[in-house]
Order: sequence, then C-alpha cells, then structure tokens
Amino acid sequence: MKSNTLIAALVIALVAGGGVLAQKKAGATLTPQDRLDIEQLSARYAHAMDSGAGNGNAYADLFAADGEFVLAAETTRGHDALAALGRSGFVDGRKPVTGVSHFIMNHVIEPAAGGATGKAYVVLVNIGEGGKPGGEWSNIGGHYEDQYVKTAQGWKFKRREYIPMKFERRAPAAGGGAPAAATVASASGTTPASKATPTPAASPVKALTAQDYLDIRALASQYAYGLDSGADNGTGSVYANVFAEDAEFHGPPATPGGTPFNAVGRNELRKFAVPGRGTAYVRHFMTNHLIEASPEGARGKVYLLVIDIAREERPTSVNMGGHYEDVYVRTAEGWRIKSRNFYRSKSAQTVAAEAAAATPAR
Repeated sequence: MKSNTLIAALVIALVAGGGVLAQKKAGATLTPQDRLDIEQLSARYAHAMDSGAGNGNAYADLFAADGEFVLAAETTRGHDALAALGRSGFVDGRKPVTGVSHFIMNHVIEPAAGGATGKAYVVLVNIGEGGKPGGEWSNIGGHYEDQYVKTAQGWKFKRREYIPMKFERRAPAAGGGAPAAATVASASGTTPASKATPTPAASPVKALTAQDYLDIRALASQYAYGLDSGADNGTGSVYANVFAEDAEFHGPPATPGGTPFNAVGRNELRKFAVPGRGTAYVRHFMTNHLIEASPEGARGKVYLLVIDIAREERPTSVNMGGHYEDVYVRTAEGWRIKSRNFYRSKSAQTVAAEAAAATPAR
C-alpha cells in the first residue's frame, strides 16, 4: 500500500512537472525551435519503442549514424542493432500499435559543445496486462541522460543512457536531520504508426513555427483541465472550446461489448465534461505529445494515463491508459482540435490472446 502510494506520487509528480529548463552555457546556444525539435525527438522515442514501428527502424532512425543506447554495462550501437532493440518485447513477432507504457516527462535540455545534452524522467506503467482492466504500476523507472546532435536529417540522439531509479538511505545528519534520499532523473519517447490514421493526400504542407507547437501543446493541457473539472460553471465550455465547431471525437466502448462513443460538434462534446467535480479534481495525465505538420494544418499523438488518486480508503490506482490521434486546424479562434480518436492501450500478450481466440479451431 505504502509502495503503491509512493509510486503513484512519483508518476503524478513526473507528469505535472514536465517542462524545459532554459539554461545557457558559454559558447553554446539553442533556438526555441531547436528545443522544440529535441522535445519532439524525445516524444518519438516513446512512441517508437512502444509500437516497434517499421520493424524497429522507427526507433533506430532516432539515433545518429554513430549513435548508441546504453543500459548498465551494455551498449547498443549501429542501425541494425538499434532496430533489433526497437523490436524487443514482441509477441509472435509484433507489438501492439495501440500499446503504451513509456511515460516520459520533466525534460531538461541544455546547450553543449557539438549540440546539446538532456535529462528526462521515465516510468513504465503496465496497462491492460494479460487482458486485465485498468493497469498496474511497474517497478521500472528512472531517468535518461542524453547527448543530442544536429544532423542533415534534424536532431538525433548521439547517446542515450538509461539509469534506473535508486534509493539510498543515509545516516541522519548530526543534530537529527531527516535522512536524505538519492536521486531519480530522466527518460524519453517516440511515435507509433497508427493503422487508423489515413495517409494524407499529396499537397503542400506548411511548416510549423515554434509558436504553433506551443499553441497546439496548450490544447492538450486545457483539454485535461476542462474535462476533469467541468470548468466554466459546469457548462463544459472550457473543454468544448479546445475543439473546432464541427470537430469529431471517437473512441472504443467503455466496457467490452459496449457501444463505441462518437461525438460531433461542440454541443455534443461539452457533455463529456462532468460538472460538480470542482477545479481541484485531476485524473487525466498526458505526455509524449508528438506534433507534425500536415496538409490540414497539423497532426498529433499524445499518451494518456488515467489515474484514480487515493480517496478515503481507496488506494491510488491506474484506471486505464492509451493514446489520442489528432488533427489540428487553424481557426479564427486559433489552433483547435478538428478530430480526435482515442485508442486504449493493449499489451502484446493481450493482442496475441485476441488473435488466438479469433483463429478458427481445426
């Protein structure tokens, strides 16, 4: 119980504390666009690792030609070896496209000679493991320490090292100080290819500015606050207004065998924001927000973790998780969500079990 509470507190702190520390070092500078591009690289990492997209090549492509991933005393270097790492965790030769587990936040980026360095927190959450509803806390978490380099293909990982969480007990300081706990530090993320997202028709794509990225990311934050609190006197307007007037939102049934939910237009969408919870109510935690320019304006993917925080005698628990796939458009009101699709996370074991159940007996 105490362990679950500590882990839950860690996850919440990780999600809530995400951000970029803009520190400067002598002789090295980063533009706002550099910082955003590096953040997007980290978001891609989680998506690529969790989905195994491109047979692991989406993961390997995040690294420079001489890039490497370090875990304990083992170093993985070179495209083919990194692609094999990106495929790891497959069941029957595949990962679920909808599976999510790497929740990465608290991304610190600093300029450095030859590029940049960074740290990011990471925690793995087992969602829908073995077909069970909800999910459970993993005992895997810690931080990444990174070196980034700018290549002809954009920012890449020169080196990423995963450092597991460690807790060190120390003797109280003379005079009775409280024992100090040692540190945790960072992690990362990438993007899965979704079978449900249609390939955009070939047409001119307008590049996104740094301000565009910031404005679109703000939609995700406002979405969570509006949905959880039922803000604006319970009318749901704060939530509904992150969408375009004619926006669509689609998702799977809340329970197996139920009816998928579909909402079109702000009047339907505002019904999702439940009144009466109060502005302090929190439940939807989002991270790994990947944004790319598209013919419509932009497309995005973002991880979701729904946490039921402890109340009265109930311990904190994972309610569910998954990811959104979005289309964003510019409107007279600014950037808005034109369409949003939600996909519940499935473990590789669940996908294999579903495939086996669907295979006719012989």
